[in-house]
Amino acid sequence: MKIYTRTGDAGITSNLYGQRVSKNDMSMHLIGAADELNSHLGLIKAMLSNVDIRRFIEGIQINLMKLMAHVSDIDNNKYLFSSDEVEVLEREIDKLSRGETSGPGMEPEKTNKRFELVLPGKNMTEAQIHIARTVARRAERLFFAVNEKKPLCKIAGAYLNRLSDYLFVLSQSGI
Repeated sequence: MKIYTRTGDAGITSNLYGQRVSKNDMSMHLIGAADELNSHLGLIKAMLSNVDIRRFIEGIQINLMKLMAHVSDIDNNKYLFSSDEVEVLEREIDKLSRGETSGPGMEPEKTNKRFELVLPGKNMTEAQIHIARTVARRAERLFFAVNEKKPLCKIAGAYLNRLSDYLFVLSQSGI
């Protein structure tokens, strides 16, 4: 099987359901940003030694794939997010904010400086987490742009918002 089809050469691609869509369609930009974020999270996961955080990030990656499927869903009734997924992120944000980190390579460090400007680059992992955070913010903006034309699951938007918060707190956790 060939990987190339040449059908995208004219700026048209297929979504998950085979529907032909312009590569410049806002939904394709959102799917691309979510895919890019997923790749950045994969790199972060590979850089971390803490198994619990690696597993948590893998769960986020699975949710990002669900988001991409949700955006492609013509009827918009599959791949919906629940408030539980947002609450899981919130609990992890709270845990990291309190300095409740564990595992090798993790230094408990409370994030009391949350509202100060942060200059990324303390180390490779922290810098990469900030890159992922900014891609998450872009995906969130694109989510709401798509939502203006095609209503999406509102909880998925909240999930993206919380995800960038999680990544910020993770970057400040002493990794």
